[in-house]
Amino acid sequence: MSTALPNNAPPDDNDLHSPASILSGRLRVALGVAQGVLLYALYSSWNAKTGLAMQPLLFVPALMLAGFLPIIAVSGIGHLSRRNLLIWLAALAVILSGLGVYDAWRADLSSLLPSASTGSGMDGRPELLPSATLFLLAVAGLFIAQAMMLAGDADGRRIATYRSYFEMAWKLLVQLLFATLFTGLFWLVLETGNALFSLIKLDFLGKLLERSWFNIPVTTLAFSSALHLSDVRPQIVAGIRKLLLTLLSWLLPIATIVIGAFLLSILATGLEPLWQTRRATHVLLGAAALLVVLINTVYQDGNHLTTRSHRFFTACLRVACLLPAPLVLLAVYSLGLRVAEYGWTVSRVAAATCALVAAMYAAGYALAALSARDKLQRIASTNVLASFAILIVFLALLSPLADPARIAVADQLHRLAIGKTVPQRFDFHFLRFDGARFGVQELKRLSEQKNGAYPVAVEEKARSALAGTNRWDREEFDEIAPDAAKNIRVHPAGRQLPKEFIAQDWRNDKQRWSLPACMTRGDRQCDAYLVKPDPAGTEQVLVFDGNSMPALFASSGVGAWQLAGKLMATPSCIDELKKTAERGSLNWQPPLQHDIDINGVHLRMQVEQTVTKCAPDELKK
Repeated sequence: MSTALPNNAPPDDNDLHSPASILSGRLRVALGVAQGVLLYALYSSWNAKTGLAMQPLLFVPALMLAGFLPIIAVSGIGHLSRRNLLIWLAALAVILSGLGVYDAWRADLSSLLPSASTGSGMDGRPELLPSATLFLLAVAGLFIAQAMMLAGDADGRRIATYRSYFEMAWKLLVQLLFATLFTGLFWLVLETGNALFSLIKLDFLGKLLERSWFNIPVTTLAFSSALHLSDVRPQIVAGIRKLLLTLLSWLLPIATIVIGAFLLSILATGLEPLWQTRRATHVLLGAAALLVVLINTVYQDGNHLTTRSHRFFTACLRVACLLPAPLVLLAVYSLGLRVAEYGWTVSRVAAATCALVAAMYAAGYALAALSARDKLQRIASTNVLASFAILIVFLALLSPLADPARIAVADQLHRLAIGKTVPQRFDFHFLRFDGARFGVQELKRLSEQKNGAYPVAVEEKARSALAGTNRWDREEFDEIAPDAAKNIRVHPAGRQLPKEFIAQDWRNDKQRWSLPACMTRGDRQCDAYLVKPDPAGTEQVLVFDGNSMPALFASSGVGAWQLAGKLMATPSCIDELKKTAERGSLNWQPPLQHDIDINGVHLRMQVEQTVTKCAPDELKK
């Protein structure tokens, strides 16, 4: 008797009742139920805070295995032989277990902070769940690896043809989207039934839906069943994929025009407005990623374009393939400026790895666009190489090899040691709550220093940071007030802010969370304009920080300043507002003289004092 599982998806709908399809269906249903039972057992342990849940080094990898391996098995049944499937699952089990153990180890701070007995949990319990980074990268990495594995097995070779990679990746994506949609609609039906029964005072279904022993297994069963149904109906999946790609392909010309116009606009505006946003790297890399996706919706397997559409879309592809390169260069330059000024952080390390992968796509696509002979075939080879690179990068980020927290902590400590960052500006809060185990270890070392390598203030700040329990409370760490004279650029040039305004410590203001960031943090900058809403009154200060609405500050008359309100304006209005303020021709409107008219557009001032005193019902008015 053969031990191999069915190797190919059924060729037509009639095979839904074939012996091979029935066997695959039974196995998938069994895996769905088994996954639900395992997840329920882990949830019960976590909820009761007993057993495996009290051992993070065991609980996190167990949760990773129970959450991902059954889905991988359901996807592989019918496509991989039993031997290959078992080998593949065993390899993934080793990798997921290792990543889970490391993720739990770096987040578990109970041995370093016995008094808190936690990593970064806010309720005193250990951080037992996988980190968001591990979960998201595992989802993306497993999708890529599974598609490549299935394509290689289908071709009978380790490196499959690009057509097989394309077909399998998009089929798997559509299957997962379909299964997610089916599961959501399944729960909608159950909730609708619960609502109907509740109309006649029957609550048995509602009570059943609240039971974790029911809702967890039934969810995994619905998901695995949907994967099976989409697998045995290949014509439906192929039709949905074709429709999806056709619709998305027409977005490429639009994206090419928009992004191309943006790059040309930079020649006129310069780079300074881009850097002032402080989010240029993320936006630029996001635009590059969008282009990569849209380019592939048009290119597909490289052989699908018809004679009528070939010339138009080929021209679009060639232009679009040239655009990621300048976007990535700008993103790298922007990131380099931030790193040179403030050093590495977790988010900057992640952005650097994204930029590395984006650079591979940008270089490969640019070569494809500039080559007139290979008909853009370099897109295919670039996609395959980049997929392998992404898997390697993900493994590096989730392991000690390139752990962003470890790299960031080491760099920040190095900057402190060589004097690039003065102790007064050093972010001890980052070490405590974003540096994982590495940050807490360094805080303990700084708090117990014996050789006098750092000032006494460093030791005190380190101890204060170690005692912190709320990651959102930064007040105890921001002990040194920002220098308003340096953080705020005054316009027009030559004007100066009032001395009382500069000397005031805005971090102690009761409205500090509404203030521009440059007034409460030392690493932010703003633009300020001296204005006179009341011609007979004193000058006031209008501050722009780029991330919030323009804020107006007025003197209280006793040597102190306070926030008068904020102008509710769109980004385009804010730009015009700056230009008008630069000219000193703001048209303040009565009776409060807190509103402004710009080219017929009325900007209303939101007065903070009034808003904060209103009751919730009054705010709705």
